[in-house]
Amino acid sequence: MAAGVRRFDQSSASCQVFTYKEGMLSPLAHDLRISVTSFFIEFERDFIRARFDPDSLRVDCAMVNGARRPDILSEKDRQEIDRNIRKDVLQTDIYRDIIFTSSAITRKGSGYIVDGELALHGKTREITLTAQKEGDFYTAEFRLRQPDYGIKPFSALLGAIKIKPGILVRIMVPARDALEPPG
Repeated sequence: MAAGVRRFDQSSASCQVFTYKEGMLSPLAHDLRISVTSFFIEFERDFIRARFDPDSLRVDCAMVNGARRPDILSEKDRQEIDRNIRKDVLQTDIYRDIIFTSSAITRKGSGYIVDGELALHGKTREITLTAQKEGDFYTAEFRLRQPDYGIKPFSALLGAIKIKPGILVRIMVPARDALEPPG
């Protein structure tokens, strides 16, 4: 790794995906918080590159009105959802990587605006994310529409239960080591 490059992975940072339910039988379904358990993010002064392993997405818990509800899903439920994500949604046997490469990083107040390209599920699209300092971390969030990447949102029971096309991705990295200049 070149001098001045800072590297983070699942042991020092976090990447979470939030999905939201819809459909006629949505009261039977759950909003979810999913963690990416294998990834790396490399920062240089004006460049970011990241790789996320789509096989590593794991359901953490159900969410109810924005609050974690770890008691709702059984281990069997989580494993079934994990399988559905890998097999039916992300098709990880075909699409092995999720890659982000920045094209511009602009300081804005106490945070940053990061423009770049996200390669996911065989499609590459431009995205913009905002990173704000929150305590000891920079938290970057962006909304992603699954159909923009050729991903069909999960559905069951002939569409009576389904996941909304829009999901939220949240990445947190330690502020002292991220975009701040060394020293």
